[in-house]
Amino acid sequence: MQSLPDYLGIGVDAIHDNVQHIPTDPLAVGGYINGVVTRFIWTDADWAHFPVSYHIRINVTGERGRGNCLDVERGDATPADVQPWLESVASSPDPLLIYCNGSNLSACLAARRAAGVHAWMWEATLDGTVPNRAMVQCFQTKLPSGAAVTDVSLILDPRLRAAMVARIGRQ
Repeated sequence: MQSLPDYLGIGVDAIHDNVQHIPTDPLAVGGYINGVVTRFIWTDADWAHFPVSYHIRINVTGERGRGNCLDVERGDATPADVQPWLESVASSPDPLLIYCNGSNLSACLAARRAAGVHAWMWEATLDGTVPNRAMVQCFQTKLPSGAAVTDVSLILDPRLRAAMVARIGRQ
């Protein structure tokens, strides 16, 4: 299999209010599909703006059967949600992601093992460090005011990149 060019390994996510700050053609775009703050949730028009990108549909509540990424961080899903969520989406043709930070990584890895369902780990560092994960959120873009508008991630694992490419336009 031919490897994908490195430049295809960028993922960008944002809340609905900041979709316009995402470039039109990263390999992957991430948006929220549920949550208490409904103005963060992406609309169909938001997703349609990125026809040549893989769509990471971020589930922040742990709702079963929803999304292809579970967001496990303070105020969102918890490590206890990982196993039941993974079991509920196990038949998805999309590559599944678990987004977390270093403080809950071990608990998420244990829950993934308990589920017995393959999911890629997407770790947030936000300090530019790049641990050995399939995907790493390294930094945020900001407005001149200092307000964060997008999160930028490197998609490091070529198998994950290939799985994402294979699903573009099929979600």
